[in-house]
Amino acid sequence: MPASLGGGVDLVSIDIDGNDYWIWDALTAVEPRVVIIETHIEFGMNPIVVPYDKDYCYPGKHPDYHGASPVAMEKLARKKGYRLIGANRYGFNTIYVKNGVGEDILQAVSVESILEHPRNAERQKRFEPIKNWEYVSVQ
Repeated sequence: MPASLGGGVDLVSIDIDGNDYWIWDALTAVEPRVVIIETHIEFGMNPIVVPYDKDYCYPGKHPDYHGASPVAMEKLARKKGYRLIGANRYGFNTIYVKNGVGEDILQAVSVESILEHPRNAERQKRFEPIKNWEYVSVQ
């Protein structure tokens, strides 16, 4: 950790309605213990991210064409050494904890479990008109 941060960062929250995935992917100066980050539940279980756009401003080309799916974000989290431990009621604000922190009390959960709210099935229908647009597939 850089000395200027005074020993580390406990929490980072990223919610910028667009390039959230790309910001977290590029973040290397700190490794917070907890990350809360917005995902786009309308993308459902598709492992996709809208391509990075340095000039992006919500709502962009379409109000539902932004951000990353919960699946893509969870894959990024694992790559960075984090585990998904929960989300808000509707599943779009996902919560990750750094591996090695609180593993005895904060167990990993599945992406499917955070998308169980009945509202999400209706929200995922909003993906249909934009399903063939350009996306980055996350492996």
